[in-house]
Amino acid sequence: MAVVSFDIWLLSSNTVYRGVPFGVVTDWAQQGRLSADDKAKEAGPGENWVRVADHPIVGDYLFVKTADAPVVPAKATEALEPVEMDVGWRKSHDDGDDDPDLIPLIDISLVLLIFFMMTATVASMSPFPNPEMANAANLSDDPGALLIEIDKNVNGEAAYSLRVGTAGPEPGASDLKTLPELVRVMDAKLSEILSRGGKAPPVHVACHKELNSERILELASELEKRKRENKISMFGSVVNERSK
Repeated sequence: MAVVSFDIWLLSSNTVYRGVPFGVVTDWAQQGRLSADDKAKEAGPGENWVRVADHPIVGDYLFVKTADAPVVPAKATEALEPVEMDVGWRKSHDDGDDDPDLIPLIDISLVLLIFFMMTATVASMSPFPNPEMANAANLSDDPGALLIEIDKNVNGEAAYSLRVGTAGPEPGASDLKTLPELVRVMDAKLSEILSRGGKAPPVHVACHKELNSERILELASELEKRKRENKISMFGSVVNERSK
């Protein structure tokens, strides 16, 4: 009949274990928990103890120390086993994955740039809010003020004229085709006024509503130069309505 259990006597702790199953005894022997000098016998009465190394069954399972295989206690073996831990390590700031994605920012910047460019283009081509030609006579009650009218001829082109106060345009000061012609006539009139000891006159502008603001902007640049030279006192396009 096969032996199913043993009595084990551990000499190091002077402890006797009764009825230890065969599988447990072989595990102890292989793990090194049983030394060669410990005692073993079949479970039951009697004192026929045998050294583990000399036991015909248990001795075959006894762990043998070698130079290449040092004895590792069971608990230490368990401690050396890999353990999976759910730990999220924080990346350092030097990692490339932490760099911000600049592509969306660049896309938004390009969209805004195109929007502002289109807005500026439309604004420069839109009609300038200036008094219409029908209100040109009401621009100023000052008899010494200069009035510049930018009308639209039959060909759809701008036509300039210059007059003083409420009087009509002088010869050679109407139906001027280009801005340089108007500037030449205006400079001659300003020189005439200032040479007589008169004060720098104000300048008012009336523009046809269908002409874009480029006409006014070009003229405003020339008028600003004359203002800095104290040849004119001011320029603008405010309508002073006469009382009825």
